[in-house]
Amino acid sequence: MVDHVLGHLARRFTVSEENLATEALTWLLRDPSANSALCSLARAAGADIPDGLTFVGQVGSPDTGRPDIVGTDERQTVRLLIEAKFAAGLTAQQPRGYLTMLGEIEPGILLVVAPSARLGTLWSELLHATPETAASAPSPSAPLEGGLMRTAVGNQRVLALASWRHVVTHILEALKAAGNRPLAQDAEQLLALTEVMDSQAYAPVRPGDYGPGEARRVQQLQGLIDGVRDGARSSDQVEQAGRSSHGRIFYGWYLRSRATSKSLWFGFLPRVWAKEGISPLWMQVKASRSWSRQRLAQALAPLHAAGQKGLYEGVESFYVPLTLTPFLGQRETVTDLLSQIEAVVALLDAAVAPGEEPAPDDIPATEQVDDDDAPL
Repeated sequence: MVDHVLGHLARRFTVSEENLATEALTWLLRDPSANSALCSLARAAGADIPDGLTFVGQVGSPDTGRPDIVGTDERQTVRLLIEAKFAAGLTAQQPRGYLTMLGEIEPGILLVVAPSARLGTLWSELLHATPETAASAPSPSAPLEGGLMRTAVGNQRVLALASWRHVVTHILEALKAAGNRPLAQDAEQLLALTEVMDSQAYAPVRPGDYGPGEARRVQQLQGLIDGVRDGARSSDQVEQAGRSSHGRIFYGWYLRSRATSKSLWFGFLPRVWAKEGISPLWMQVKASRSWSRQRLAQALAPLHAAGQKGLYEGVESFYVPLTLTPFLGQRETVTDLLSQIEAVVALLDAAVAPGEEPAPDDIPATEQVDDDDAPL
């Protein structure tokens, strides 16, 4: 029976994404090809270290700190340290205590691995903590050379920063080249985990972000949303259902089909916007007593066709983007948004057999608090 990384992690019962990723990476580095791939990455950063290091997790002392992964050579000399980051900031021992662990007799490297969105800011923090490197270190905004930011610390030590995507992909390609399919699948699992964490990482503010132009465009979305609600009063297909729905940074209204009473929510939904892109405005159609998830998926399947807007999965619901057509005025935009909603309702109506009377959806009487499948 082939042992896989998820079973290994389940036995270890780690409790955070950082621990999961670190344990998975340590697991992969048992393999010679993965081990060699990481060591070659370190050499590309300027550290003359050998292949065949032994990697263990969470080794250190109160004086130096405890790096996530420690790589030692055959003489038990520390040659490669990995510090895994997602959302956490630097601690008091990072990076100075870790660099002390490397010593200055043999070449060594401290490799910090973080989400792509954090690289610039985290590099600034690392340089601030090691001011002696500032003159020779690349700027946080400089293009990555070989997927890395790096600087020498003394004669034998290197401080480097890379994205999770770059490190895991490098190892994955080595495993595939070696024909190790089971472990390559484990590496793909790790890559999937880090991609999710990368997409959820805090994106540091840059000059020009949150300017008045962006604020005005976000603010005017309320007018569009309320305009669609008002337009629904004269629609032959949809009608308003319930009060406005708003909570932690979302705002919208409930509508329902006049023909079948199936409801949907539409409005400003930054959480889905951040995840899927496309538009700040979304429809949400949720499973209910008469509408199982499978039935909804079948009814809305045409949205997957080429040239259509797409259908995106939630926990117990589906999301459909409301696209904002460029260069339209406010009234024309409201009309266009309402027609997009009516088109989705038409798909739902078409899924109801003649004579069938689905149970009406329950519409909350009060505003909802945003959660993983909010607002409905």
